Amino acid sequence: MPAFSGTLNANEIFASLYNMIISQQINASNIKEGFSSLVNRARVDGGLYGDTKLYYDTDALKSHAWAGDAEATNLLALDRPADPECQAIFLNVFRQIRVTVDNYLSKRAWKDEGAFAQFNAVTLGWLRETKKVYDQTTYNVFLGVHVSSVQADEEIDFSGITTPATTADEEAMRRMRAQGIGEALANLMIRMRDVSRDFNDYGHLKSYDEEEVIIVFNSAYVNEITKLDLPTIFHKEGIVAKISEDLLPSRYFGDVLTASKTVGSTDDVRAMYEQEITVGGTAYHLFAGDKFPVGAVVASGDGYTVNPKIIAKVLTELPPYMSAFEVGTSFFNPRSLTENHYLTFGHNSLEHLYAKPFVRVVEK
Repeated sequence: MPAFSGTLNANEIFASLYNMIISQQINASNIKEGFSSLVNRARVDGGLYGDTKLYYDTDALKSHAWAGDAEATNLLALDRPADPECQAIFLNVFRQIRVTVDNYLSKRAWKDEGAFAQFNAVTLGWLRETKKVYDQTTYNVFLGVHVSSVQADEEIDFSGITTPATTADEEAMRRMRAQGIGEALANLMIRMRDVSRDFNDYGHLKSYDEEEVIIVFNSAYVNEITKLDLPTIFHKEGIVAKISEDLLPSRYFGDVLTASKTVGSTDDVRAMYEQEITVGGTAYHLFAGDKFPVGAVVASGDGYTVNPKIIAKVLTELPPYMSAFEVGTSFFNPRSLTENHYLTFGHNSLEHLYAKPFVRVVEK
C-alpha cells in the first residue's frame, strides 16, 4: 500500500462526507537484541574520574646452568625481570543523540491523547535504541575489520576442491570445505595450547586453554557448514558451541581502505564508523557497517571493503568497551513550546589487547 497522502476517502453513500480515521498505531518494537552480545560481554568499568585504563603484561624468566659452590661469589648479583609492557586504553570518544518533541502543535496530527502519547514515547525511546545500534555496529565492525600488525593470519587452502557439477558433488564439496575449516581450527587450538610467542603482539611466552578461546565466525561460513556436517566434522561439543555461539553477519568482515575510493556499482564498501555523506545532492546517514551509495568518495580509513574470504577471528578476550558515562538531559523552550532531549555518552577508542591473541582465519 502507498504511504498515506493525508486525503480521506469519500463516503460511499453521502458524497459530501468523508470516512474517518479509525485509529493510529505507532510501531514500538524496532530494535531487538540482534548482534549485541559481543559488545555487551566486552563492556568494562569506566567512570567520571580519570580517562585511562592500563593493561600490563610480563614475559617468562630464564633458567641458567648452576655452578655449585662457585655460585657463592654471585650472591649479590641482581637478576631483574625485563620491563613489563603497558598498553593504555583511553576514554576519548564522545557522542550525543538528540531529538525535539512538543506537546502542542504536533498534537494536532493525532486523533486522541493515547495515540499522541504513544508516538512521543516511541520517539523518546529511540534515544537509547539508537545508542544500542551505535554500540553494536561500531563494535562489530571493529571485530570484523581489525587485524593485528604482528600476529599472522591462519590460512585455509581450498584450492584442491573443485567446483561441483551436480548436487551430489556440491554436498561432497561442502563436506570437504567443512573438514578443511575443522582441521585448521583444531590445529590452531593445539598451537595455542602449546607454549609459544606467536599469539600476542609482544612476543611474550604464552599458552591458552581451549575453553577460553573465542571464535567470532563469519555467518556465511557458519551457514555453509550445514547441520549435517556439524556432528561428523566437529566432534567435540566445545567446537560445535563455538560455531553457533559467536557469529556476525558477513557484512562486518572486510579490509580497511588504505586509499581514497569512489564507490562503483559492483563495490561493497561500508562505513567504518557512524558518519554523514552527501552524494549527488542527496544526504545519507550511515551507521558503522552500512553500505556507501554508488558514487560516494570514501577517504582512506573511513570505509572498508567487504572481504568474503574472512572466515573468523580467534581471540581469548574481547577488546574492552569502556563507558565513560551515559547521561540523559532535556530542557523546555518556552518561546517555541518545544522540548529538546539529549543522550550523551563516551567510550574508548577500540583496540585489541596486545597481550592476547587476535588471529584472523582466512580462505587462501
